[in-house]
Amino acid sequence: MSIEELVRKNYNKLNENDIYIWHFISENKKKCGNYTIEDMAKHCNVSRTTIMRFAQKLEFSGFSELKVRLKIECEKLQNHNFRSSIADVCYSYHRLINDMEGKDFTAVCNMIYGANRVFVYGTGAVQSFVAQELKRAFLSAQVCIYHIEGRESEVALACDMLTDEDLVIVISLTGESDQAVELAKILKLKNVKAISFTRMKSNTLAGMCDENIYISTSPVESGDRHYETTSLFFVVVEILVLKYMDYLQKIYEETFGLKE
Repeated sequence: MSIEELVRKNYNKLNENDIYIWHFISENKKKCGNYTIEDMAKHCNVSRTTIMRFAQKLEFSGFSELKVRLKIECEKLQNHNFRSSIADVCYSYHRLINDMEGKDFTAVCNMIYGANRVFVYGTGAVQSFVAQELKRAFLSAQVCIYHIEGRESEVALACDMLTDEDLVIVISLTGESDQAVELAKILKLKNVKAISFTRMKSNTLAGMCDENIYISTSPVESGDRHYETTSLFFVVVEILVLKYMDYLQKIYEETFGLKE
């Protein structure tokens, strides 16, 4: 399990300092692999004890084991070639589908079912396409979703009409874009429930939403060429719709006593 996956697994244990430490490590993995615990504490402006506890929260025995794992991951990245990247992408597809099949979406479905209105907003071009697909797909479940399109002015107009009985789904690749974070702040102030769709990495947007759906994206690099897969966002939309239709079926069976 990678360090990033360990962060995701143990995210509920992490406090504000831990999140800051992780952001610093994720952006400076190669440097951090050569740091002493004193160096790390200095750069993160925390104590040695805080660094040690952070490592232990991720299931490492201490900072030394975390440091070794960082070095290993950096070496793997350096030796990574384009063909192995393709294999990683295919593996991530299989893994996400298996994970989503077993994932409990009851809390998310409850929020959609109980909302007066459901809105969706995507922060970029691809995210907007995902939002459009979410809107289209949920019509099969007889749910009309309002797609918030456009820039700041359109988002502001939509926010003005939101109430605490509504639900907003925010789709963002990183979960750190200004638009996503500002929207999440407004939703918090208006007591509007929110669900985030982001890649599988701790992020500000996810921390501000009531429920989070994480999607694994795979970066592919070859020389100076860089590409990050996003098709799994669309796969998750389809799985969520199917889960919601199953949720409705269970409500129907329980209401009319059809369940054995």
